[in-house]
Amino acid sequence: MNVQHYKNIILPMLSESFDAREAENLFKFTLEDFFKKRYFDIKDFDLNDDEIEELNYIYEKISNHYPIQYIFNKAHFYGLDFYVDEHVLIPRPETEELVHLILSENKQELVSVLDIGTGSGCIAISLKKHRPEWSVFAIDVSENALEVAKINALKNHTTIEFFNHDILPNTDFFVDVNLYMETNDAGPLKLDIIVSNPPYIPLKEKEQMSVSTVQFEPHLALFVEDNNPLLFYDKIADFALQHLTPHGKLYLELNEFNANDVKALLETKGFRHVYIKQDLAGKNRMITAQNFLKT
Repeated sequence: MNVQHYKNIILPMLSESFDAREAENLFKFTLEDFFKKRYFDIKDFDLNDDEIEELNYIYEKISNHYPIQYIFNKAHFYGLDFYVDEHVLIPRPETEELVHLILSENKQELVSVLDIGTGSGCIAISLKKHRPEWSVFAIDVSENALEVAKINALKNHTTIEFFNHDILPNTDFFVDVNLYMETNDAGPLKLDIIVSNPPYIPLKEKEQMSVSTVQFEPHLALFVEDNNPLLFYDKIADFALQHLTPHGKLYLELNEFNANDVKALLETKGFRHVYIKQDLAGKNRMITAQNFLKT
């Protein structure tokens, strides 16, 4: 059976779950990933029985909204390829904008960075890849996520120091600087930049989200209780006040619907120069703040 004939069989199945344009794109992208070739080069292929059987299984999973990134264990982010599975979120384009903001605002060489809730490691690794002279650290509560992040650090030829740590019960975090940085200063790690894309979606918003996200992506990295939607911002702010250098910077991804609440929280805790940043779609999706407290 050739690809065009096979397409006529698969598209109706995909169209039961997706609109016509998305079904067409999913059909093409899946074949490209499967054969590691451009669709233009494979659109006239003849498929053997084994290929058809394997593709049928893949397209059935896709029709049930299973993310294609998890099927092929691959996601693109900020010009890099990342391994992903169900232990980590699929990197989003809006998070690329957060990385770009950090890189555009910080061009100095001697910078120490911590990524809180690193997941796949996409933020930390992208920063290190574009600023190899920076000292980049990352923490996550999930050991499975950290294993994925370590795979991605090797995959992208970057050296990141990863740690298993939960900031909710404990904002203390001690790392002996001398083990990881060229310095004569003994004591806990002090950071120039702290960045995080924390869980910020209230549970009540589940029904408004895509089926694939709710069913298959890790809830630990997505959702927060309805009665305390700023929980992670509150803890990250306390953590930052303990671990940022004087005038160190905090960068956070936002839920657009409570951006002003996060701004007020940071200002109440003593941060200065707190600015909400819009993404390319004009949504309030990032916030930056500077530590002005003595540390």
